[in-house]
Formats: sequence, C-alpha cells, structure tokens
Amino acid sequence: MQRRFRRARSTAAHAGFTAMRRVRNAFAVGALATALIAAGAPSVFASTGSQVGIANNMYPATKDMKSTIESLGSFTAFTANTSSQVGGFWNKPAIDTSTMRGITSGSLRQQLKSAGPYTTCDPSSSNNCVNGPLHIDAFLSADETNVDAVIPTADGGTCTASGSVECNGSISSKHAVAIGHLAIYSCSGSWAGSTHGDDPSNGATPPLAFGADANGSGNGKAQSPRCDASPVSGGAPTTMSGVVSWLATSGHRIAVADPATAPFGAASKQALIQNGFTWTTSGAGQNVFTGSACDSAGTACKVRLESGISQVRGAVTANAGGNTQLGLVAKSNIMHVSWTSSSLNGTTGNDPNTWTDVDPSAYSGYGDIEQYGVALSGGNAGAQAAWDDLFNTKWDGNTTIQSTLAAYGY
Repeated sequence: MQRRFRRARSTAAHAGFTAMRRVRNAFAVGALATALIAAGAPSVFASTGSQVGIANNMYPATKDMKSTIESLGSFTAFTANTSSQVGGFWNKPAIDTSTMRGITSGSLRQQLKSAGPYTTCDPSSSNNCVNGPLHIDAFLSADETNVDAVIPTADGGTCTASGSVECNGSISSKHAVAIGHLAIYSCSGSWAGSTHGDDPSNGATPPLAFGADANGSGNGKAQSPRCDASPVSGGAPTTMSGVVSWLATSGHRIAVADPATAPFGAASKQALIQNGFTWTTSGAGQNVFTGSACDSAGTACKVRLESGISQVRGAVTANAGGNTQLGLVAKSNIMHVSWTSSSLNGTTGNDPNTWTDVDPSAYSGYGDIEQYGVALSGGNAGAQAAWDDLFNTKWDGNTTIQSTLAAYGY
C-alpha cells in the first residue's frame, strides 16, 4: 500500500519535493540551524492557534524550527514538550499542556482515527482531562501509511469511518516533508564500558533507546553514547556491499527495524538484498529472526529485527544477545543529539560512536525514505488551511526549514 501511494503522488507534489531536495542540498549538514532560526521570528500578527503531533524521530528538528513554522503559518506561539510523556495524555495538564508534541507515530495515527488523540475523557474520573479529547490540526509522520490511515478512502487514503472513527485527514495537504537516511552504526572503543554514563537502551526487552519510555513516548534522541558492546574487530564496514561480505563470517549479525512496519526497516531490507544478501525468514536456511528469537538461533541469525528504528541502536549498544555488532539506524537519530548524561552532558553534537552514511543508491529499489505531513479537520478554525498552505507552498522552499532538516540528518 505504501509503495502504491508513493507512485500515485501528484506531479505537483513530486516537483515540490524535488525542489525541497535541491534547497536542502545547498546547505552543509552541519549548518548552524539556530542562527538561521533567529531570522524567522514569529510574526506579531500571528493569530491562528494550532495543535500539532510529530513523529518522535522528526520532533527534535521540528521543535528547533518552531519559530519559523509559527511565522510562515501565522500561528500563535507553539509550546513544545521537552521530555517524554507517560502514555502521552496530552489533555492531562499535570503531564503536558504543550501544543507541539512528539509522539510515537503509529499510536497517534490510531488515536486520530478514534477522534483523539488518546482515549475519550471522563471528567469525573482520575485522569484530569479538560473539555474532552483535543483535536490535532496537523500530523507529521515517519510513515506514509500512517498519514494515509487518517485520509478517507474516497480521497485515496485508507481510512473508513465507522462508529467513533474520524477520517479527518486532508488529501490536498498531504506532502512529503523530509527524506530520511540510513547509517551503518557500531560501537566505538572510546565509548565502551561504564565510564560514560547510563546507556538508555538498558532496562527493557527489547532494549529501548533515544529517551524512550515503556509506552514508546520520547523525544527521539539518545541520552548517552555509551556502548556495552565491543568495537567491530578490524573496523566496521562502511558500505552495504561491505556489510553483506562481513555478514558472511560466522557469528556476525546486524540489527534493522522490522520492514513490515517501519519504512527505515523496509529500506534496510532492500539495501541488504540489493547488495547480495539472501533474506530468508523461514525453513532450514532461515537467517532473519525477530528480537530474542535471534539470540536463541545463535550463529544462524544474521539479521535481528527490532520493533522500530529507535530500538536498533539499543540492540547494538546493549550488545543484545551478546553479538549484534552492527545496526542500520536512522541518521536523524544520531545527528544533533542533546546529551543528558555521560561526559557529553549538556552539549549538542553527533553520536561519537562509529557510523557511516549509506548512499541512497544502495537501496534504490526502495526509493526515498519519505516522511509526510497532513492537515486535519475538526480543530481550530483556519488551522487546516494554514497547514495546507505551509506544506504545499512554503515548506520546500524555506531555507531555515531545509537547513534545519539537514542539520538533523535528513
């Protein structure tokens, strides 16, 4: 379904996104986004209130360009959440009263389909909700299928209204807002051991990472670069063909996101197959296993599937199963990290472990790892039109937005 909708994208949207890529490429990845953002201060005439939900992996970049979005859309100032929320109860004031929120993309999609976000409030209960469930005016997702899931089938989406389900996505606003990139990731010898703070991947099965809590909420970034695993002997491979050759050695394995549910995982699978790996999920020659089943399979397991892209780095840093030395991670999860522990505490920079860009040509059979935005009806008056205009006429050509995305690994 995801591939069908990508092919069906309008010529105008595709042309706009090509323009976005050209603009983004004009800036160095390390561009000082904060300096550019200062030039995009909110307009004093901003008048449109809005709520926006953003997939975890894109939330830090979007938060960093908050003032630019406010100005371009004539929005009133957004308040942004600074940490994960237990369960994501957005209408529970004691936890989070912000209007720009990072959230697990699939969970948000499900709640949008159920007139959410999140469960219908009962003012007489202990959940302290205010005026029932909030309506969200825009949704930036890591997965096109999550956006399609709130667009009515009559418009080319996959949402079918029934009962309390709302098909409130606007097909005219659907727009590719970012392109993700893969990176080959492994532990560095200088960041191994217990001297560099707590590893956020520890404490859960499968291992959690990037500030995630048990409910999947989080800000999409790692809290510590520490590795419990040893560096790859002889150095990690730096190309996908090199990864495939490296996997041929007994005991070598790689972690990737589950391709059935994660676009980064689907691109990772394509990159391995396209470069000569035989992907086998059953039978005597099975070499791809899910989570702990990989550990039980021993050397037969070459690819360990994690539930999502945020868990891949955790599988590597925590040395899951004792022998997951490489991971194909989202570049956006290891760039522009604000450290909250270790000797890097209080600083912002790229993950100091070993990682290398994967050339997109290595997974050309999959195509771009596109992330989408969509405007939603039923929220604040004028907000849907403002987001529609922002996505389709201003997003691609705005230099602050594009340079910020580049600085965060898109």
